[in-house]
Amino acid sequence: MTMTGTGSSIRAKGILAIGLLAFAPLLPAQGKDDIVLHAMKDEMARSMNQLQLQQMDKPYFLAYRTDDVTRKEITATLGSLTSTSGDPYRNRVISVELRVGDYSLDNSNFFSMQRLRSGPAMFLGGMEQGALDDDYGQIRREFWLVTDRQYKKALEDLSAKKAALKMRNGGEAIPDFSKEPAITVLERAPGATINSGELEALARSLSAVFRSTPEIERSAVDITYRSVYTRYVNSEGTAYTRSVPVIKLEVTARTQAENGLPISDSFSVYGRRAEDLPSRETLLARAQGMAEGIVKLRSASSLDRYNGPVLFEGAAAGELFVDQFAARLAASRTPMSDNPQFEAFFNQMLERLGGASLQDRMGARVLPAFVSLRDDPAQASFGGSILMGTSGIDDDGVKTRETLIIDHGILKNLLTSRVPARGFLESSGSRHGWGAVPSNLFLSSEKSLAANDLKKELLRLAKERGLDYGIVVRHVGGGSESSFMEMARQMAQQGSSESIAEVYKVYADGHEEPLRGIHIAALPAESFKEIVATGDTPAVYSDELIPGMSTLFGGGAFPGNDLPVVSCVTPSLLFEEVSLAKVDGPFPVLPVSKSPLAEK
Repeated sequence: MTMTGTGSSIRAKGILAIGLLAFAPLLPAQGKDDIVLHAMKDEMARSMNQLQLQQMDKPYFLAYRTDDVTRKEITATLGSLTSTSGDPYRNRVISVELRVGDYSLDNSNFFSMQRLRSGPAMFLGGMEQGALDDDYGQIRREFWLVTDRQYKKALEDLSAKKAALKMRNGGEAIPDFSKEPAITVLERAPGATINSGELEALARSLSAVFRSTPEIERSAVDITYRSVYTRYVNSEGTAYTRSVPVIKLEVTARTQAENGLPISDSFSVYGRRAEDLPSRETLLARAQGMAEGIVKLRSASSLDRYNGPVLFEGAAAGELFVDQFAARLAASRTPMSDNPQFEAFFNQMLERLGGASLQDRMGARVLPAFVSLRDDPAQASFGGSILMGTSGIDDDGVKTRETLIIDHGILKNLLTSRVPARGFLESSGSRHGWGAVPSNLFLSSEKSLAANDLKKELLRLAKERGLDYGIVVRHVGGGSESSFMEMARQMAQQGSSESIAEVYKVYADGHEEPLRGIHIAALPAESFKEIVATGDTPAVYSDELIPGMSTLFGGGAFPGNDLPVVSCVTPSLLFEEVSLAKVDGPFPVLPVSKSPLAEK
């Protein structure tokens, strides 16, 4: 099973002996018998042969994709269902990626200020809702219409890009698209999915846990199952079909302290099938523990500021690493624009939001010399936990491969898609969604300590600072989607960060005091060089990840139906110095009267 300790704030998103649902989703045939794939190939061949407007460029690259999506969503509160999608919802999304010019210079990696008035369509113009029926003629017609639209847009963009290039001097000439070998991988779609009745019963029972804690104002259990069956063909000869099922169970709860301070906690678990999730008893125990912990935090103490050693224990280390470091592991490219001021603004915004790539740090030390990091999409599990980033091919149809990213603290490689960046001209097979993202990250250490020794080292460092306690974090809270919200808050300069979910003062005599209303005030990527020791027991953490913003301009049209889920295997991490601060108000006003559940 794969467990995480995080929830979600913007997009983001045990079952014992659950059987398979007796509902039959679309079960496509393979190869020449697959009507959809056949129609895609035929329409692509026609487009590549006939698509040309007057004497203008023909497409040099074309890719077609269909995503057949099966989705089921369940939400429950206090033992009652608040929403359920009934029978699993099905839809089909068709996508077209079209490039004119050539591999060295095409219409991609370009942003025209004139297109701002198009709104989201400037990014999603290559996508459209498709018909579910496997009608050969209808499928070709749908791809014909989207291809025609994308072709005209590509010609306009290439013309504007060439005009903008004439107005500037110098600059490194980086190709716009990489050449990759063609592959064929055909995978049959699964013929069954989850048991809706069992999942609804699980949601009810987990949410009912919070009926016994009336101090908690809001709580919910959300279960989302999605299965995406993808067909992909491109003009280079690559063809693949792939099935990617994901089930996510999320438990959230929220209350307020006496001064109105919001106190919240959540946890999520992921799997490919219902059987991958923890048992019902395990989930009930975890929900109960979370409820009791939140109530205790209402009367916990706080602190104004702390600068000193902090130990991120267990899955909290992976949570921190994914949140603060993972998105930087992909090579990025600033899109060219017909407005140079936009390019400068774009780079400044990435730096401010902490989302800039580590590209400029190649060959530099970014982690301690005793720590290495690799990305391995081939490994399917670790220590009995399923890894969610496992895949054999990426969304571009490029074979995935293991990548040693950081070797003994030195940055050696970054992850890439088919959009070249400075110093990275080939794909590492890492495109999932909008752009390159990690799959399964493995952080290894040559300076590991047992749990007791790691805590002793924390206290020793604290004593050197003149402190009589150290800080241990066992759950950061938030995750990728919360990070996106935090980015939005920083841009608008509204309020401060969310509180750390589980943070404790630890004293030399062994006793601990929980803290509330504390957030990480400063922990830039450079701080990871100052990790002084790690634990000896790696933990698996999985969460959804938002790719870098620069990927929006890479010319692709396949953002996917959901955020990619990555896994991170890391031991506990001891930092020599982290800045923590008290969360500032103003806070919401407390409810005027008590919950009616308190009167029972």
